[in-house]
Amino acid sequence: MTDSLAHRGPDGAGSSFFANCALGHRRLAIVDLEGGRQPMLSSDGSTGITFNGEIYGYQDIRRYLEPHPFVTSSDTEVILALYGRHGREMLRRLPGMFSFAIWDDARQELFCARDRFGEKPFYYAVAPEGELVFASELKAILASGMVRPQLDRLSLAHYLKHLYVPCDRTIYSNIHQLPPAHALVWSGGRVTVSRYWELPPPAAPISLDDAVERFRELMGRAIERQLVADVEVGAFLSGGLDSSTIVALASERAASLKTFAFGFGKEINELPYAREIAARYGTDHRELLADRLDLPLLLHEMATCYDEPFADSSNIPTFVMCREAARTLKVVLTGDGGDELLGGYSWYRPLYWADSAAARDRWKMMLVALAWGACRRTGVGLPMRWRELAGGYHLGREARESAELHRRQNVYFSDAELSRFGLELPPVSAPTLFGGVDDALRMDLCDYLPGDILTKIDRAAMAHGLELRAPFLDLELASFLAGLPVALKLSDSQDKMILRQAFGECWTPAVRSRGKQGFGAPVAGWMAQDALQDMLHQYLLPPGGKLVGFFDSKELARIAAGRDYQSWILLVLAIWMEHHDFSA
Repeated sequence: MTDSLAHRGPDGAGSSFFANCALGHRRLAIVDLEGGRQPMLSSDGSTGITFNGEIYGYQDIRRYLEPHPFVTSSDTEVILALYGRHGREMLRRLPGMFSFAIWDDARQELFCARDRFGEKPFYYAVAPEGELVFASELKAILASGMVRPQLDRLSLAHYLKHLYVPCDRTIYSNIHQLPPAHALVWSGGRVTVSRYWELPPPAAPISLDDAVERFRELMGRAIERQLVADVEVGAFLSGGLDSSTIVALASERAASLKTFAFGFGKEINELPYAREIAARYGTDHRELLADRLDLPLLLHEMATCYDEPFADSSNIPTFVMCREAARTLKVVLTGDGGDELLGGYSWYRPLYWADSAAARDRWKMMLVALAWGACRRTGVGLPMRWRELAGGYHLGREARESAELHRRQNVYFSDAELSRFGLELPPVSAPTLFGGVDDALRMDLCDYLPGDILTKIDRAAMAHGLELRAPFLDLELASFLAGLPVALKLSDSQDKMILRQAFGECWTPAVRSRGKQGFGAPVAGWMAQDALQDMLHQYLLPPGGKLVGFFDSKELARIAAGRDYQSWILLVLAIWMEHHDFSA
């Protein structure tokens, strides 16, 4: 099992054995390079831990635990000592990104937990003989030989509709994923899973000036905490508002900073913006271009890297960027989490207009929607702001609740199409809702962020022994931003208002004035390539392929001919199926 995870921890391997528990670990050495080996045991040998992640600000917890007789300077020992002091209640005092398992030999109990936003993964299964098997990736559970995977059709339906398997399930019905902000206890042969943290409710009203001041303070503190390492730390730089802010603040606190950017040439090119920020802050800047990508090879690598079908096409450039960064670094800062916390995605705009148009703007949206319909029929373009208005109108006509409106966005296969495939979606689990666009942000923080974004960056980075850190997800900072009213994040003319107010002076004029450009890939252009057309015929159309056993061959042929995102989704699924054995 640990050998299958060597990519996550290329710096060492370890194991510890109790009468009824075996702990294994692969180490990526970042803090206390000599003393932080794992699994780590308590001084009396009665408890042991295997831990993946970083506890930011662990030095403060260490001081709180004094006079505990620490023998290392690692955050792993701090977790173990905190458990010794508070038991399962320790989670209330534990920040950072983590998944861990602690075996308590005296209690004959295994205590496990996953961080609040799902930055680090945790998978588990109960084997037929009753044993609990757990790991950071599915491939390690399969490597145990103790579980025969069975395809989960509910997870398959979610994948087809949204590009990824939901964060509280896996693609297998008999292997499970511990959701973010949840703990697991194995005791007496039984598994108990419980939530230990909730997103904070909307905070008391606060002025923009006070919010900006607090934001600057917490952001600076988050950067400082996440720069702590006994190895060099770099940053990904897209030239967007989030990554530009992180590079600006990190460059003030680090002696030298390596930055990495990725470009798709003429189709999607953020490199000029990234260059401007890199030049302004004097970073050691490196660029990667998409014209060097071997897409067929990378698609096969993604099937084994992610262990599950995963069709967010930005995983490919992320994988390549991580591979390049890992040549010289072990730790890289990213801007992930900023869009969900600050309202940065384009899909929040239609919801905002649907909310605000209840009275004064409804008639405007209706006119724009009619204009959009005419433009779509004639092929004439419509400005983005008008398209957002029209989208809000169409959404608003069909439903009133922002949560329901949001569920209808970013859908790649409709419910009717899923029904034709003989599939249905799993039950929807949503966070506590408070009304308005804030519901969409909270839903994305609880589902899209861990299920898609954080899964994407964890697997892409750890495949190369690289750790990614997301300052926006610092517990103190994220809790503050999640509680801010939407009025400080979105307006009629701007997104990420508070970020612009707090850090706009850190950006160049071009970055300050640019619109949102997601880190996606030009899938339509990719699908038109001869190499991918050959793959479509190889994997979607042959009668003996695994995919054909799940979907009607005529429907597969129709979708394959589309050369669009639906054909991409099915191609990724077909390649994954050919790489993995499972029962239906």
